[in-house]
Amino acid sequence: MDKTTGQSVRLLASMLAMAVAGCGAVDSRQASPASPAPDRTRLEAVERGRVFVTTACSGCHAIGREDASPLAAAPPLRDIAARRDPESLADGFAEGLVTSHPDMPDYVFRAGEIDDLMAWLETLGQDRPPPR
Repeated sequence: MDKTTGQSVRLLASMLAMAVAGCGAVDSRQASPASPAPDRTRLEAVERGRVFVTTACSGCHAIGREDASPLAAAPPLRDIAARRDPESLADGFAEGLVTSHPDMPDYVFRAGEIDDLMAWLETLGQDRPPPR
């Protein structure tokens, strides 16, 4: 191998080594740009849950930490959430709300609604107020 070819081979090998080393410099723990941040996704679910309970439940049930239910016979959602563990509550929502109470409509939840509702209900037990 002549001197020029040897230098070219070494230069090419050096460039290849730097390229491969550069590939290893990526932190695999970083989320890809297309993946939403978990906190943002959770906040979005909480907000959708808040909108849902405001629209579907607040006419009868208290939906905050301290408010009274507009319908005295309707327990505050915070009390319902406190009495049942989250898994059984989510299972109950998945089975659909069917009650003998004449003012309570039967309701069948979609999976996304249950996830959003559970995310929002979790905020009732936290120290900060539910997001608005």
